Amino acid sequence: MTDQNQNHSAPSTIVVNFDNKLDYISAKFGFRSKKDAETGVETKRATVELDKLPVPSIEGIVAILETGGKSLDLLLEAVQDIILNRARDVINDNELITSENFDYVSCDWNTIANLEKEDRRSGISKETWADFAQDYIEVMPAVSGTSKEQCANAAKIFLGKFNSIKSKKDVIAKLKLRMSMYAEHSPKAAEFAEVIDFLLKRADKLIQAKEESLEDNLGL
Repeated sequence: MTDQNQNHSAPSTIVVNFDNKLDYISAKFGFRSKKDAETGVETKRATVELDKLPVPSIEGIVAILETGGKSLDLLLEAVQDIILNRARDVINDNELITSENFDYVSCDWNTIANLEKEDRRSGISKETWADFAQDYIEVMPAVSGTSKEQCANAAKIFLGKFNSIKSKKDVIAKLKLRMSMYAEHSPKAAEFAEVIDFLLKRADKLIQAKEESLEDNLGL
């Protein structure tokens, strides 16, 4: 007797022109407001959202390595850019670094790969950081009840990614709260969403970091 409720496996979906050498990612590209010098009117370009940007898959990267040519040149250039940008970040974060005392291990490929994402190059331009700091200084005195000078001091710490106070967890926690206040009250917060997200995650990591004993580090 035939079982009328017999389950049949669903047919496989066939993807036309499938290329296993490519993966696809989505991305949003936001833009800062621009103020007309004559009228004072601010305009802002609409965010551009792309949902199918092609990037080489693992199979695609293998094919590039095997084929060589300009595709391989571009891949090597991208690798070099990551290392150069990491070196620039390391140097910018510490004014005491010189050509003589630079730690090359900090820019080793495996070292960079094992960093937390927020500790790698943020990908945020200097112009965006500068515009964020200016907006923070303009917005926060009224929001936080602090002076413009005090807000400028806080902005300087944000620009330094908390590196100047990374052992002062209580201060970082208070500045994280200020950043949340800024995100809530600034009309331009959406323009600086990447900066805000970076700083909040950086603050969380520093607050949660395990305390290290100086004596233990020195073997005393």
